Amino acid sequence: MQSNYLLNRFFKNRPKSFGNFLALIGVLVLTPDTMIMRFSNLDRWPLMGWRGLLMGITLLIIWRLFFFSNAGKKWSSIFTWHGIIVVFAFTINSVTFTLGIQETSVMVVLTAVATMPVFAAILSTFMMNESQGWAGWLTIFAAMIGVAVVVSDGHNAIGHPQGSIVLGAVYGCITAIGLALAFTMVRKYHDIEVIPAAAIGSLLSGIIGFSLSVDGSIFVAPIWTVFTMGVVILPFSFALLIIAPRYTTSAIVSLVMLLEMVIGPFWVWIGIGERPSMIMIFGAFLVISVITLHIIRTHFFLKH
Repeated sequence: MQSNYLLNRFFKNRPKSFGNFLALIGVLVLTPDTMIMRFSNLDRWPLMGWRGLLMGITLLIIWRLFFFSNAGKKWSSIFTWHGIIVVFAFTINSVTFTLGIQETSVMVVLTAVATMPVFAAILSTFMMNESQGWAGWLTIFAAMIGVAVVVSDGHNAIGHPQGSIVLGAVYGCITAIGLALAFTMVRKYHDIEVIPAAAIGSLLSGIIGFSLSVDGSIFVAPIWTVFTMGVVILPFSFALLIIAPRYTTSAIVSLVMLLEMVIGPFWVWIGIGERPSMIMIFGAFLVISVITLHIIRTHFFLKH
């Protein structure tokens, strides 16, 4: 009891630490997601269906329990043109992430997804008139070189699906663009309610997945894998990552989210033996390094 009191008092006096804590827990919850996807042994469409349906329902329950005040205004924000764009963006990134993981190596897809801050920077240039400067564009160029390095050696990964490496990387980049678009829109239009928008987007991706599933392929996965992905990992990690920027900076959250690119492939390596090559690891390290340095430079040093 005393420890809970001290913990609450610590975070109350240090809101930024609380936000950092939420972001860290959110990412750590998210990191085993790709490993559980592999354990499910589901085809891409039923996998997409279960993930989208269960995540959407659980997010709506979380929103109903914890964020339901002034519900009418919040719902109406989703059915504006910019709210619909956010829903569409969440639908697209939910679809393409599943397709990418089922197509090729986890390292390839997560490296491509990790470029989300790069695409956010590009979108903010056009949507919010935020200048990136020469260093920003150099970061974007270097990050894309890193992705190209990972993709170029993707065929040397051990135990990965035998699909198209390039297509898997494209799916990862589309996922990154979808996330960047959603969060840039939310930055610009503060009235958009993110959690129900993400929930509707997830439900739509689930409908797409089930509608394209072959008969008899939906109920073949171990129940624990479907439940863990759709009810625990996805909704709770996403909810925590949405709440975190209310207490800390979005730059910190972006930095912490890069941990998924480091830890996610490690879980898959340990769990099923899918192992990236050393060249792929080098390319991923290049991506995470340049994005980390760019975020630190632009959001910490240039503001002081």
